[in-house]
Amino acid sequence: MDWQGIATLITAIGTVIALFLNFRQHAYNKEKEYELQQREVRDKEKRENERNEIKRSSQTIYRELNRLFNHTEALRVYIVQPHPLDKAKFISVQYEVLAEGMTSVMTQVQRMPIGNVGSFVAELSSRDFILWRSQSDVKDSRARAMMHNFGTDRMAAMRMMEDGVWLGNIVLDFDESKQIEVVWLKEKMGETANNIKYKLPEIDE
Repeated sequence: MDWQGIATLITAIGTVIALFLNFRQHAYNKEKEYELQQREVRDKEKRENERNEIKRSSQTIYRELNRLFNHTEALRVYIVQPHPLDKAKFISVQYEVLAEGMTSVMTQVQRMPIGNVGSFVAELSSRDFILWRSQSDVKDSRARAMMHNFGTDRMAAMRMMEDGVWLGNIVLDFDESKQIEVVWLKEKMGETANNIKYKLPEIDE
């Protein structure tokens, strides 16, 4: 074979190698494209499942709060949640059931800095059950003022915990005419807390 033939052969081999490499690159790109599409599908399904789970959890929470509201004949029942859970900076109310004509706590307690009601939050986070029989029993001045503005004369709170982490409190507000049987109330609030604490979604910071 003369040099021209050798050159032609080398060129042909180079062309074959280039085609093979281009084919491998194309196959690799298609594989990565497929993997990306599958990841997007999985992420979409995950988000949809999370939305559905939150929806189902919220339905359970509201069903339990309504049951407690009807049993206790409270002015309102709501959940105070600290967030973020690993280092609480705020409290918010995301779930509430209230009597007709009552002011909503939920609309006014959103991302409230814990420092604004520090001693009140300290009580909520450290005691399993609290009953304030009058506004004067509330030590925190701002919480006491809010209690007055909301038309609440008496208030009860049940703490929810999981593995030593404070998840929040179920809170019931009453007017002064309500006669409270403590043992019965504590039992009912405890039942509600146990039924919803594992369903309670975390609040993003």
